[in-house]
Amino acid sequence: MAQWGRGSTAAVPGEVVRTKLGKRSVILALAAFAAGAVAIAIMVAMPSDASELAQNIGTGFFMVVFLLAAPVAHVTGMVFGVMALARSNDNRALGLLGIVLNGLSLAAGLALLAAAVSSIGAFT
Repeated sequence: MAQWGRGSTAAVPGEVVRTKLGKRSVILALAAFAAGAVAIAIMVAMPSDASELAQNIGTGFFMVVFLLAAPVAHVTGMVFGVMALARSNDNRALGLLGIVLNGLSLAAGLALLAAAVSSIGAFT
C-alpha cells in the first residue's frame, strides 16, 4: 500500500528501497560528456563554406551545451553524488565516481574559462 505523497515500491512494509542517486550522478556526467563531444564534432565537421544560418545554428548549439546544459548537468551530478555518499541505502562507490567525474569536468571548464578571461587583453 502506498503512503500519502510517496509511491512506495517496497514489497514488504519496512523494507528499505535502494535509491539510485549514485547511478544518476555517473549517468549525468557521461551524458554531459557525450553532449559536449557531439557539439565539438558539429563545430569541427562543419565546412568553412557552410551557410551563415548553419554556422549560427552550430555555434548556438555549442554555446548552449557548454555554457548552460553541461554545467547544470555536472553541478546536479555532484549534488547527486554527495547525496549518494550521505545515504545508507545508496551505492557509495558510484556516488564517489560521479563526484570525481563531475568535479574534474567542472574544474576543466573553470580552467578554460580562466584562460579565456586572461587572454581578453590580447584582443583590445
